[in-house]
Amino acid sequence: MISGKIEKGDGIGTKISFPTINIVIEKDKKLRGVYVCEVRLGGGSRLKSEVAEAVFFGASYVGEKAMLPADKYICEAFLFDSLDKSVAEFGDLHGKFAKVKLLKKIRDVQKTKNLEELKALISEDVNFAKKFIREKL
Repeated sequence: MISGKIEKGDGIGTKISFPTINIVIEKDKKLRGVYVCEVRLGGGSRLKSEVAEAVFFGASYVGEKAMLPADKYICEAFLFDSLDKSVAEFGDLHGKFAKVKLLKKIRDVQKTKNLEELKALISEDVNFAKKFIREKL
């Protein structure tokens, strides 16, 4: 389980239509990769918020980020809206706490040449994650 304060990212996910929450974590090479994930926002003792706890599924990247020190990783999670709630209902999540549970590894980290290639790769990851959630959960 990854948990921590949601920090402002560099905005690349938003620019390519995949906005993420971002949590800086200690480097752990075993975690490096892309995953189907479950994210808990709000509620709970470490997740103090004005709203009740909500659970979202999504796709998450865990790995290096140029802006971070060498001993840190970023956990970036793109959250899917559910039938009964929208991530947008929570407003600005920066500074709030989240818990991220990595459910299934989708792939290892891959380098991309440009934003179009990155967007296509993330789109494949999101499709895999949504299918996994429909079939397995």
